[in-house]
Amino acid sequence: MNHSLQELLPPQAMAGDFDIDDPAEILHEQTKFHRATLAGQVKNIVRYLRHPAFIARGAAGYNVFASCPKIDLPQPDLALGELAAAMAGRTSARGFAPSLSLREVSSLLHHAVRVNRYRSSDAAPHVKLAFRAYPSPGGLYPTEFYFFLNQVEGVAPCIAHYDARGHCLRVLKPQDGDAFGSAEVRGGEQSIKAPLVCVMTSVPQRATAKYGARGYRMALLEAGHASQNLCLAAQGLGMGSLVYGAYYDDELAALLDIDGVTETVVSVMLLGREAQQENAKP
Repeated sequence: MNHSLQELLPPQAMAGDFDIDDPAEILHEQTKFHRATLAGQVKNIVRYLRHPAFIARGAAGYNVFASCPKIDLPQPDLALGELAAAMAGRTSARGFAPSLSLREVSSLLHHAVRVNRYRSSDAAPHVKLAFRAYPSPGGLYPTEFYFFLNQVEGVAPCIAHYDARGHCLRVLKPQDGDAFGSAEVRGGEQSIKAPLVCVMTSVPQRATAKYGARGYRMALLEAGHASQNLCLAAQGLGMGSLVYGAYYDDELAALLDIDGVTETVVSVMLLGREAQQENAKP
């Protein structure tokens, strides 16, 4: 191991959990935010937020094959009903009402991420396989769901884990102040506060044990599918969502009491009723 790479590795690597020969683990470490290295990463992000040339470059970022033969598509079938409305209306919320009901939380998780069917394995009839409403590599479900319940009516602020089979939240520990906020990247803009914060983690070994290194890519894709389910379910329930990237990975992992290597943070989402909807109520 050369010295420069060692400096980039997390403390868990020194304890033996990190596999220096695993390119997936190296990739994940290289894409984390750390306080000591954030300035260089943020400099490029700011260009895309403020510099007209970079904004134009981002807006033009798609492929066009204008010289290729074109197949005109007929009018689409609009029979998706409420799902079509949720898909058309989904946007990133930029402000949330201060609280959320426990029924709203339950409805969101019921539609988006709970176990919704079982079947037996042909090769092992005694094993009951559980499935959910989003694709998973081999039905192995490496994604886990943790929640910061900041302002949920009738529930003391806490950090909880979602039990997808039992459709319930298991309280891991009470919140000490603004727990999620302590791991946020603080910029020039005011932090967005949400009554519910979903932290998706991945246990990649569940997928890589079967699929090898490709299982790591599959595990990340699963988290993306689950994230979209939450976005659409929130929209259908009249709630807002914001997929959020401004956090220090290992600090957030520490709040969840996970090691950040064998189980690691892959996505964060802010959830709640949008502020303008709350203000519009009579």
